[in-house]
Amino acid sequence: MQSLDAAVEETIDLAHQAIEQTRAEIARSQALSQADADLAQAIERMVDDHKGSAHEQ
Repeated sequence: MQSLDAAVEETIDLAHQAIEQTRAEIARSQALSQADADLAQAIERMVDDHKGSAHEQ
């Protein structure tokens, strides 16, 4: 019976590790998505600034 308890405990520990790893991957994905959005916005501002300065010349 003790080996069954140990197996169940090991399975629970592995599940917790998988959950934590998944949470970390989700956080990284969200950070990358935010960085991507920020970069796209910065590029758009640069394009708009360039268009504005081209009209002034």
